[in-house]
Amino acid sequence: MYKVIMVPTDGSGFDREAIRVALRTAERCNAKVRLVRVLGTSSFFSIAAAAEAIPAADVDLSERDRAWSELYALAAECRSESKADITADLHGGPVGDVLEGYARRHHVDLIVISTHGRSGLARLSLGSVTDSLIRHTTIPVLVVKPPTSYLNPRPSEAFRHIVVPLDGSSLAEQILPGIVALAKLEEAEITLLSVLTPGSNSHQEVVDPALPWWEKDISVARSYLFQVATTLRRGGTPVRTDIVIGDNVAGAIGDYAGRERADLIAIATHGRGGLARMLRGSVATAV
Repeated sequence: MYKVIMVPTDGSGFDREAIRVALRTAERCNAKVRLVRVLGTSSFFSIAAAAEAIPAADVDLSERDRAWSELYALAAECRSESKADITADLHGGPVGDVLEGYARRHHVDLIVISTHGRSGLARLSLGSVTDSLIRHTTIPVLVVKPPTSYLNPRPSEAFRHIVVPLDGSSLAEQILPGIVALAKLEEAEITLLSVLTPGSNSHQEVVDPALPWWEKDISVARSYLFQVATTLRRGGTPVRTDIVIGDNVAGAIGDYAGRERADLIAIATHGRGGLARMLRGSVATAV
C-alpha cells in the first residue's frame, strides 16, 4: 500500500482534518508521514514544473524561525496522538513546484491536502496548488475538506463508502487499483457510478424515437458496470453499481455522493492544462 504520505501544511489549523486522515491511513499501512511547509515567494505561480526547492535559509529569518517553531509543535502533537513515523520539513519557493519536487525526491506515494484555509492554505485550493499537483504529478492526491466548524471540528472517521464515477474509458478505470487497495484498508464499500447526460449519449441511435433517450444508454452502462464490478468482487471487495441521469456530470456526482452519504469520491483526472482544459473542462475540479 502506501509507504510515504506527504501532508502540505501552513500551521493555520484548517489543515487539521487532512492531517488526521493522513495519520489514520499511515497507522493502518505502516507508512511514514512527512509534514511539509513551504514559505512562498513572489514566484508562487511559477511556470517551471520541476523547480528545485529554495533553501529555507534564503527566506526571512524571523519568518523561517516562526515557521519552524510551529512545524515542530505540530509534529510533536501528531506524535503524541499517533504511532506513525512523522517527520517535518520546511522549504521556500514556489509552493506548487516545491511540493511536487519534494514528493518526487522523497518517493511519496500519496499526497493528502486540505482544500482551503485562511493564509498559506488559502492558496491550496482547487485552481491553484492542489490543482497544480493534480495536473502535474502522477501521485494520487487525496483532497480533504475541512470541517464546517473550526471551533467544533468533526472527529475523523474511516471511509466507509467510496463513490467511483466511471465513463467507460480506460483513463477513468486507472483509479480502480489504488481505490480498491484503499477500500480494503478502510473496510469500505465501493459504488461504481455512471452519469448519463443528453449531450454525451447515444439517443440519436435509438430505433424507436418514442422511447426515452436514456433507455439504450442505461442498458449499455448497466452491462459495463456489471463487468467491472464482477472483476472487483472476485478480489473480495464489496461493490455495488448505480446509474444517474443529469444535465451536468460533476453536479450529478456531487448530488449523488451527498444523498448516499459517501465519505470519499475517487476520480481520475486527465491532467490537462491550458487551452485543452478550458475547452474540455474538468469534472474532477468541478466535483
